[in-house]
Amino acid sequence: MSAPRVSIVTPSRNQGEYLAECLASVKSCLSPMEHVVIDGASTDSTRELLAATHAGPWISEPDRGQTEAINKGLAMTSGDILSYLCADDYLEPGTLDAVVAAFDQNPDADVVYGDGFFLEGDSGWKRRKNAGLFSYQRLRRGNFLIQPSVFFRRRVYETFGPLNANLHFCMDHDYWLRIGGKSHWHYLPHPLATCRLHADAKTSRQLAKAWDEARDMQRAYGITIRPTLEALWMRTLGHQYYQFKRRVFAKIGRKKVAAR
Repeated sequence: MSAPRVSIVTPSRNQGEYLAECLASVKSCLSPMEHVVIDGASTDSTRELLAATHAGPWISEPDRGQTEAINKGLAMTSGDILSYLCADDYLEPGTLDAVVAAFDQNPDADVVYGDGFFLEGDSGWKRRKNAGLFSYQRLRRGNFLIQPSVFFRRRVYETFGPLNANLHFCMDHDYWLRIGGKSHWHYLPHPLATCRLHADAKTSRQLAKAWDEARDMQRAYGITIRPTLEALWMRTLGHQYYQFKRRVFAKIGRKKVAAR
């Protein structure tokens, strides 16, 4: 068997209703790959689903949360190209083959990333987010990257190490800030993955806590004013704002889907 070109890590806990779509989206890759699933001792259908359908490595045991699960999975991988894909997200068709081709055509690239979709709840409406060209200064102004649409070479992981296990919400932005000024990024201007927005998502349930963590994380990089104001906004009106936003987008989405 050929060595895997791509290794995907999926952290999961009680996301069985979404996991099948996530697994199927990774299986479509034509290049040799491995898909490592780290489950945090789920009590729903996750373990039964993995036992019945997943051919790759997986474990199910208690952990300290998503970041620890991702780090545990990355340590188990053997591929040249790494990424992580949450259980309620999924890759767009052809993504992994396009990413492999981009790395082959750009040997100096440390990171390949692209655009993505947001799937609005159960409406069926996917709205596109364009990431745009990479700039470290732009990254310091805010996280414009769509996490499941970011892939990096093993040499990045070996140089910079795993995610910060003390972070539970903004570990991706922290990692991009850690590596961004010391690595070469290549942009693919088409959607690579879909992020599912739903009320059960971790960030949706703990908005204020997530933004407080992001504020504190960015202070370590000398970014203070904007994150402080954003955290204050989220603590006072953010929950109401996002609830309203989700309802509006879901309503628009249902109308768009019905009109097809």
